[in-house]
Amino acid sequence: MEKQITYRSTVNPNPNKKRWTVNIISATILLLLIYVVLGGDFSKDIFKTILGMNYRQFLTIFISILYTIILAVSLNLSTGCLGEMVLGHAGFMAVGAYAGSLYLKYSGAMADDNFATIVAILIGFVAAGIVGFLVGIPVLRLRGDYLAIITLGFGQIISTIIKLLNFDGSGKLTGIPLNRNVMLYAIVVIIVVTVIFTFMKSRHGRAILAIREDDIAAEACGIPVTKYKVGTFTFSAALAGIAGVLFAQNIGVLQPIKFEFNYSIEILVIVVLGGLGSFTGSIVATIILLLLPEMLRFLQDYRLIIYSSLLIIIMLTKPNGILGRYEFSAYSSYKKIVKFFKNLPANLKAFPSNFKKGMVKVKEFFKHFRKNMLKIFRKMGKNVKTFFNRGGSSDE
Repeated sequence: MEKQITYRSTVNPNPNKKRWTVNIISATILLLLIYVVLGGDFSKDIFKTILGMNYRQFLTIFISILYTIILAVSLNLSTGCLGEMVLGHAGFMAVGAYAGSLYLKYSGAMADDNFATIVAILIGFVAAGIVGFLVGIPVLRLRGDYLAIITLGFGQIISTIIKLLNFDGSGKLTGIPLNRNVMLYAIVVIIVVTVIFTFMKSRHGRAILAIREDDIAAEACGIPVTKYKVGTFTFSAALAGIAGVLFAQNIGVLQPIKFEFNYSIEILVIVVLGGLGSFTGSIVATIILLLLPEMLRFLQDYRLIIYSSLLIIIMLTKPNGILGRYEFSAYSSYKKIVKFFKNLPANLKAFPSNFKKGMVKVKEFFKHFRKNMLKIFRKMGKNVKTFFNRGGSSDE
């Protein structure tokens, strides 16, 4: 009777399942942290002590950070990953904001109605996606500066059309029921960011990155360039519509002037500052740019000067953005932590010998450094002596 041999592989047979488990646990911990920090009794004191603002101020800024993160990562999808400069992103946000707000206003929805907010988010997502698709078909045939100018024009056209519709006077829409449920906002943001991360890790995301690097080579490899460009642009616009609905439910009033050229530039600055192609960078840059002016408010007239100077310094020292194209991965961090604790007993056991080796290297370094420094000081002394012997004039 033949003996059956069992082969054991060290490779995880189902890595995606483990990755998803780690990501879900990380998202749950993040939501619990938000709930504890914002819902705890100590919240009102901690923000006053650390950030210099009261609880209501922080809550308003935190909600602004949440929907701005959606705007930033959605613009980064089309500008950073696809490589197309879009300057009318606020226009798609306006479409989603007005579409969702009209439903909320005329459906009889009450304040803090989470179900109505979810329906409004879906309506804003679809409405902004349809407009993005209609704009993307003709626009994405262009490239570079021409594309940027055309998207800028479409953004202004959307804002002008809203004014002409004259909802409550010059396009101003009032009476929108408020919903400042921070946990709902946080869940929506986590879902959007997770979907974008997952999408960019798929074969479709790799195709988009290939188009960014060289669309001619990508088309030669069989990638339908036009299909991916229009689809990515549409998806990016639809996500901006979600941010628009959350924005409307936060303030309760919509004005067309909010969605003009300047706001599109503000979002583009966040994307460039964080790093084109880095969603983690967009999140970090959003937090910095929205928190920093409030934290510098005690400086009064000087805060905007300091804020602008810090932006210039960051761009000079980090021309590719704060994080470049780096992406944070909960699964990679989990593997590093597991590896650290796995190797911890061996590292502790080898610590005395490693410490002795390190001290020997430090001693050798200072020994070598001392000899070289003596040579340098002697040479400097000779040069100074020669300089004075020549009457204070050099060869040059």
